[in-house]
Amino acid sequence: MKYGMEDALVKKLDASNNIKDILVQIGKKEGVQPGNNPYLNKFLETHYRPSVSYMNPNFDLNIEPRYHFKPPIRKAPFSSTGEPWPMPKYYKTVNDILLKLDTSSFEITLLNENSCDILVNAIKRYDNIIKNLTIEEHYEFVYNYDENLFNFHQSEIEDKYRNTQPMKNLEIEVISDECGYPDVDMDESYTLNLHPSSSVLVAKQVWGALRGIETFSQLLFRRRNTDQIYARDTEIDDEPRFPHRGILLDTSRHFMHLYTIFNVLDGMSYNKMNVLHWHIIDDNSFPYQSLVFPKLSEKGAFHPTLVYTQKNIKDIVDYARMRGIRVVPEFDSPGHSFSWLGYPDIKSTCYVNDQPIQGPMGPINPAQDETYNFMSKLFAEIYQVFPDNYVHLGGDELHTTCWATNPQITEYLEKHGNIPASEAITNAGNYVNRAIGYYFKRLIETLKSTAVTQDKKKSFIMWEDVLKNTQEVPKDSILQVWLGRPQNVRALNSQGYRALFSSCWYLDSYKRQPMWVDYYNCEPSPYATESEEKNKLLGGEACLWAEFITTDTLMTFMWPRASAPAERLWSPKSTTNLGSAMRRIQEQRCRMIYRGLPTGHISGPDYCLRPRDGPLGVRDDHLTPSRTSDTSYSVRDKEKNGEHISVIFLSHYQNYLPLVNVVLSLTGVYLIVIASKCWRRKARENKGFPKSI
Repeated sequence: MKYGMEDALVKKLDASNNIKDILVQIGKKEGVQPGNNPYLNKFLETHYRPSVSYMNPNFDLNIEPRYHFKPPIRKAPFSSTGEPWPMPKYYKTVNDILLKLDTSSFEITLLNENSCDILVNAIKRYDNIIKNLTIEEHYEFVYNYDENLFNFHQSEIEDKYRNTQPMKNLEIEVISDECGYPDVDMDESYTLNLHPSSSVLVAKQVWGALRGIETFSQLLFRRRNTDQIYARDTEIDDEPRFPHRGILLDTSRHFMHLYTIFNVLDGMSYNKMNVLHWHIIDDNSFPYQSLVFPKLSEKGAFHPTLVYTQKNIKDIVDYARMRGIRVVPEFDSPGHSFSWLGYPDIKSTCYVNDQPIQGPMGPINPAQDETYNFMSKLFAEIYQVFPDNYVHLGGDELHTTCWATNPQITEYLEKHGNIPASEAITNAGNYVNRAIGYYFKRLIETLKSTAVTQDKKKSFIMWEDVLKNTQEVPKDSILQVWLGRPQNVRALNSQGYRALFSSCWYLDSYKRQPMWVDYYNCEPSPYATESEEKNKLLGGEACLWAEFITTDTLMTFMWPRASAPAERLWSPKSTTNLGSAMRRIQEQRCRMIYRGLPTGHISGPDYCLRPRDGPLGVRDDHLTPSRTSDTSYSVRDKEKNGEHISVIFLSHYQNYLPLVNVVLSLTGVYLIVIASKCWRRKARENKGFPKSI
């Protein structure tokens, strides 16, 4: 391969005593871990740069066709050791001082009296993580490349552990005794100082203490092939950049079992994410089990057992609260509502050639009082089940012109919404947009009134589409950007709305090369500084739509790719060092796996140790009676005299198999004894046998 040289460059190179040294800088591989090991640097120099020769007199650069910087075996970047994810706002370590944690005596203690159940639960949870699930420092087989490289590395390890001091117990001080449900205004700031003299975590609220304990656990690492746990002398002053750092979980396209949702919440807490946007229902299924309108799930769920009972939801909300995570449900309408067929009276009938299409095929009917009365009763229940101050109303992708074909709808909207029926014929698309505006204006008024009757404060999140159809969205609403670039955020702000950003963080997109870099490099804010964006851009969400993802594949698709937006949403705007992120996300991936979470690949071939053999993710504490239930359901077998005959099934029949075996065994023994007695009685009656038989 040849590259022509300009005269000025040729003169500069010709004047240099080290022409080849200059030329080899071309093609240098960025992102390689620097090191003090000269043998390692030599190895990287050989395998991460092209072989270059300088050819006189033509001043041409010849690069050998076989690139040496592309190793024979592709591998992921070197992993960090004891580094946090996401990166704190202020982070300082002293590398030559290691603190050794004694697992037999180490404790997490509270400096002030605080009986908050969230904090008490967290201390117990992290005591187990710290003592039993701290990951081992990463091993790199490249150190075996030659004897010099290996020996120098061994000496580095000995020097690293030569100056160690005992770690003090971690003392936690939480200034406020508030212990409720997390909200958008919660304070997650904390300071963490680890020194030979003390280990202290201070937070204003319990939410900051949760984030600080997680950071503390990430600073720890085990010395290879030992149970010895260490951390560096460290100072941290930390707070999130954005208050809303979410994951969208879609449970309609595929049903996600409870243990998977608990795993998602654990992954979120390990990455300091704090909002589970639960897209619980959609066209494909309605797994939310309503007590007010039971036919929604009876006729709309994939299967009678694949539902989320209100007990299930309470368990999920409680589990999330213990990790400082809000659960915001989304009940999308008027589109994405095919599965609402249990109550066809609130659905629209579509017409073709002035003839109605059989069945409730259309979206929610905006042109009748019954629809809004239905929504009021349904959301009154939703408000009780989900304690968060926000509910997501959806509002995206109503592509159908069904409403424009229905004469009842066009007549009603002309009378009550001032939308000319003639426009349904002349411009159906614009007519539907105006009808959506009417629907949302009236729906929001209805739901606000419903909240007032319950003495609750409720606000709404909606997809940005809604504002295209109506300008009467309450200013306390939050609009979620998914269609465009960060400039859409500025446009929403100019109209008085706060925004969330999701456009570049669709995790269900897939490319062969690592995608986390694209997620990491995505800057959600159109503003130059953090002070400008404050209270305008609240944060964002990584969205995982589940058309082609199941409960068995969700975790490995979500993590650790969602870790990239997690750091972008937590860490300062200036945290953009991709080389640092490459190494730390390797460690974060292994950290999550060692804590028992199914976690996917991230940057190419690598390894992570596991806590045990067997599948990850289904842990005993996720299968306790409080999180599972034997769901009974009825199957409509046949009708007789207009009534249904119900047959009861136990969905978890396998739990009773041991008892069934015992009962059958005892029954068999009993039958043998009875048969023996009958035989003896018959033998006595037979005169040919003695009575003693």
